[in-house]
Amino acid sequence: MNSSSQIPQEIMFEIFSWLPSNSLMRFKCVFTFCKSMLSESAFSDIRKCHSGGTKFLLHGDEVYYTAEEKKDGKDSVSVLQIDPFNNLYNCVPPYSRLNCVNGLFCGSASSYMPPAAIFNPSTKQVRFLPNPNEGKCWITFSLGFDLEENKYNVFRTIYHPQERHTKYSVFTFGIDKSWRDTKNIFPCIRYWLPSVSVSGIIYLFAMADYIFILAFNVEFEKIENIALWNAIEFVYYYQLIEVNGKLGVIDYRKWSSGYFDLWILEKTPKREWERHIIGVPSIWKTTEPRFASFFDGEIVFAVNSNHLCCLCYDFTRKIWRELKIKGLPKENNVKGIFSYVESLVPFG
Repeated sequence: MNSSSQIPQEIMFEIFSWLPSNSLMRFKCVFTFCKSMLSESAFSDIRKCHSGGTKFLLHGDEVYYTAEEKKDGKDSVSVLQIDPFNNLYNCVPPYSRLNCVNGLFCGSASSYMPPAAIFNPSTKQVRFLPNPNEGKCWITFSLGFDLEENKYNVFRTIYHPQERHTKYSVFTFGIDKSWRDTKNIFPCIRYWLPSVSVSGIIYLFAMADYIFILAFNVEFEKIENIALWNAIEFVYYYQLIEVNGKLGVIDYRKWSSGYFDLWILEKTPKREWERHIIGVPSIWKTTEPRFASFFDGEIVFAVNSNHLCCLCYDFTRKIWRELKIKGLPKENNVKGIFSYVESLVPFG
């Protein structure tokens, strides 16, 4: 007897929407209705209403942590409860350069230590990508999402220093068995810095005769270069970030002076950069921020002075708040923080 056929779909959605992610993934393996339910947008919407606060991935020395924002009854303070994610460390070391798309993360140990891996902190699943087998070269990986085909593509750049040649290839997650070379010919060196995916475009810092942003269209598998607002000499003071569906670049150089610059690429025919000067509260300006991410209207920074905390800047309301973190060991040396949405994307 198929019990799911005797219960209205909306009631089934409501019941299953309260289950934790790992339970849903187990049901998916033995329950056909549950497998199809996970792909329904209506179910995802109901589940989001039942989920807790913002979810975070923190990476430190020899460990990853997942966390969820919990309201503790005080309007001024939110608390992160920490859940160690130790099994991931052996697959993707915490010094990896990560990028996140729709709750999935892509990372590799270094430009000389492939392969890369995709992992889902919601379901604790990890999958390695095919080994490049390219010899001694600089290899980077970036995850993007094809909005039209509803597919995840990994964009790989391979730079051979001796030949001074750059090769670009793509791997469609869940479909391809090996890497596919693209027809793009654009000689450059990609910086080993986190990329960002915005509305089906992967953006990353690269260098030819000057520093620019390389844009890869995930759907059409085409690349183009985007000029910055000014020439820059040292890219490591900057970070790519998505802000309200647009590409942004954070310039940290003046943080200790009490502000930072956020440059946003406007979606206009001229594609001009708009500068936003954001003041930093004096109590935090002496602490160098770690990697930032954007979620639900807020830019989230990790800072570590006497204790680790998250600083959240509401871009629309132009106000700051602090998230105190509980449960971390004193010697954690967290390298960065990502805010993300729960994903139940199956890994096969």
